[in-house]
Amino acid sequence: MKNKPSKETQKSLDKYQEIYERNPSLRALDASLDGDLNFLDKIFLINKEVGFLDITPSEKWNWLHKILLGFDANSPSKHVVSFFISNGVEVNAQDVYGMTPLHYAMRSKNIEAAKVLLEAGADPNIPNQDNLIPLRMCIRYPDRLDLLELMLKSGGNVHYFNGEGYLLEQLKDFKGKDPKYKDFFELLNKYA
Repeated sequence: MKNKPSKETQKSLDKYQEIYERNPSLRALDASLDGDLNFLDKIFLINKEVGFLDITPSEKWNWLHKILLGFDANSPSKHVVSFFISNGVEVNAQDVYGMTPLHYAMRSKNIEAAKVLLEAGADPNIPNQDNLIPLRMCIRYPDRLDLLELMLKSGGNVHYFNGEGYLLEQLKDFKGKDPKYKDFFELLNKYA
């Protein structure tokens, strides 16, 4: 048998539900993470409760940043990412940390979202405030040569200098002797 929440807990839950219902951006974010394209059509295109070009004032996040902030490798779906791209959300926009939507897709291990962003023109060489570029983040996925190749074909610079060293040399120093990275480095060397 399920316990009922206390009156105080229920009051808090009701308050948060009211905030959720009054905040179209929150509902749009929730629908994005759930992959509910019908709701996104309704809230953005039909009712126009939320704008595609809205940017958060302090963090400078656009909708692609916001939907990719989480750590779920499967959410948002590539279809949701495509929805925002096809409606004009900038794929190379940098937030206050210098992060692009591609940085966030790579951080959350959302490879399918990263591929959609690259196919839409995302730049794998844009550095964040720490001089980290999305191409460098591929080292986390040695078995995803499809992603690495797409980054390289999208202009990924294996000779990118981050202020301390060149990308290819740094990656070789880090993982060059690891046998599971053999194919990874062979592909990088083709673009050297």
